Amino acid sequence: MFKAINLMQTTATAPGTPAAGTPALKTPVPVKRRKITFSRVMLYAVLIITALIMAFPLLFGAAASISTLEDYYKTPWFPIPFNPTLQNWQLILGGPTTGTASPVLVWVRNTVLRAGWYILIPSIVAVLGGYAFAKLKFKGRDIAFIYLLCSLVLPGIVYLVPTYVMMARWPLVGGNDLFGQGGRGFINQWPALIITGWVNVFFIFMFRQTFITIPADFEEAARVDGAGTLRCLKDVYLPMLKPTLVVLVIFQFVAIWNDYIWPLFVSAGNKDIWVIALGFQFLAAAGNQLKGMPATSLDNPFLFALATFTLLPLLIMYVVLQRFFVEGVQGFAIKG
Repeated sequence: MFKAINLMQTTATAPGTPAAGTPALKTPVPVKRRKITFSRVMLYAVLIITALIMAFPLLFGAAASISTLEDYYKTPWFPIPFNPTLQNWQLILGGPTTGTASPVLVWVRNTVLRAGWYILIPSIVAVLGGYAFAKLKFKGRDIAFIYLLCSLVLPGIVYLVPTYVMMARWPLVGGNDLFGQGGRGFINQWPALIITGWVNVFFIFMFRQTFITIPADFEEAARVDGAGTLRCLKDVYLPMLKPTLVVLVIFQFVAIWNDYIWPLFVSAGNKDIWVIALGFQFLAAAGNQLKGMPATSLDNPFLFALATFTLLPLLIMYVVLQRFFVEGVQGFAIKG
């Protein structure tokens, strides 16, 4: 033991070593530079070319949206705005230059409110359903889960007419009597846009698979400390479910933002509750009249401005949430 003590003292006072209490100098770690090889150059060249090909439609639409009709047809392979103009965007957004108030912001507000609703409610149902089918043990659990999965086989168009009849025949609403007769129910009213679609089987399946990958040790430790089921979901599982929740948010927002058929069925007669897809369909048809052009002419720059406007929120959302989206798609993993 004394030899060890003497050795420690000798080492501490050895020449060239800092004295006790003196912070040691950090030796810089040399940065390894990757060698530039022909295969690596070719790989990056292919990636850059592929990225340009993927971005070409977006760049084409953005350039066409600020081009005049004459400039658009001068260079059909790619519109070059020799005389750039914001007339198309002014017609979409409205303002003093057009002399009219554009309803686009109202449509965007309606769509965002509807998207928020369909993100909140189905996510709660999906988290609770995924937890029940993955962590709870009850009689008939597997049979009920298979029954839910079987509903994915049917296309959504199958439910369209029955759901519409249900909205139109809702009792004691919209002039209907107790038996759902005599009126129009929820047609052309807000409830028709937010009542259906609360249970999304795909999201329940997605969260069930995520819950299965999470070891039960976390929940068992929380329950030892006195946590209940809801406390475990809130404090233990939800932080781990962040990538999967981001995937749900992106999927739902894109689906609601692009939803056209159902709003056309139940809200076409009430412009106050139109969503962006339905409103832009009307605006695309009325664009020629807004610009004083013949109804038979085709104003491609205006149509590209509409398409670019609808794409921008989705593009921004994906860029902001890209990291979480990739994690959620690849699957959940816990590093010990």
